[in-house]
Amino acid sequence: MRTAHTLHAGYGLLYIKQEQIMNPIMGGNIYSATLDGWEISWESQKEYRHWCIQKKSNNNRTLLVIMFNPGSLSGDGKNLSGDTTLRILREVCGNAGFNQVILNLFDYANPQTAPLFSNWEKRDLNSNLIFEHLSEFKYDNYIMAYGSYQSDLLYEKDILERINLIQNMLKKDKEIELPRNQNGTPKHPTVWQRQKLKPDITRILSKYREN
Repeated sequence: MRTAHTLHAGYGLLYIKQEQIMNPIMGGNIYSATLDGWEISWESQKEYRHWCIQKKSNNNRTLLVIMFNPGSLSGDGKNLSGDTTLRILREVCGNAGFNQVILNLFDYANPQTAPLFSNWEKRDLNSNLIFEHLSEFKYDNYIMAYGSYQSDLLYEKDILERINLIQNMLKKDKEIELPRNQNGTPKHPTVWQRQKLKPDITRILSKYREN
């Protein structure tokens, strides 16, 4: 078992016992913290975050969430409390009784997408993609929540190829379909918040938890 890296920065962060930390999947470093009663673990490596898991003890189901690229949470997690997307997922999915496994189309971490697009050749650490290791994660359903970036003409081909690859890998799993943008792309969690859809999303997820 890899030794946990302890966190000192950020209000509400506590230490997690070493035995609660899962082994690295992608050869990176495992970090873990608690925030507002949630246990949050992730694997980071250089400029990349490969996965993130958010768990609360009273949740009995787990949702796989497919995002676009990691945001503020990367490295040792000093910006964990400022990651708006992860906070919204904890609120919306948590209220429906779901823990979350968060994976991204691309692992290059930055809270803004512009640096990802300007460093497009660095979008993956290497050819070993986290989606080739789905069996390492346990989840009941999945949602797409990566936003409308696939409509960017300069990167559309690469993005659609990655989406198609992931959908093929998930074809035996049960997707929970959520409200979409007008162009047919999944709404990003920050859009859930901006459009005041969080209660609606929670209600949809709750129906699947009860089945």
